[in-house]
Amino acid sequence: MTALLAQLDYPFGADEVRPVLGEVLADPAHVVLMAEEGGDVVAFVNAHFRPQLHHLAPVGTIDELVVDSDRRGRRIGERLVEEVLEEARRRGVDVMEVSTHNRRERARAFYRRCGFEATSIKLVRLLR
Repeated sequence: MTALLAQLDYPFGADEVRPVLGEVLADPAHVVLMAEEGGDVVAFVNAHFRPQLHHLAPVGTIDELVVDSDRRGRRIGERLVEEVLEEARRRGVDVMEVSTHNRRERARAFYRRCGFEATSIKLVRLLR
């Protein structure tokens, strides 16, 4: 997973990722799905689900989705998104959300092909 995160310019080491991944995997509000080829993880998605008052229902968020750069264009990401959407439906989720950095034009096009549309602006304030 660290090699995949590095492809998105998040150069974390395994010792940094492991404890956070452990928290995510232990949290029933999260789902992490991976695609493997030849025993190697070539893509993963991490999503979480939480109730929101303004929807009066659970809302899902795709937190990370990474497909190995050599394997993009083979519908691996689409299949992972579809699996997340199926899990969201099972959980009674009202809407799925995803954010992607302004510089990731290909990612925005990918999410549009998956049926997502731009409806909001995300504002961020760094705390550390």
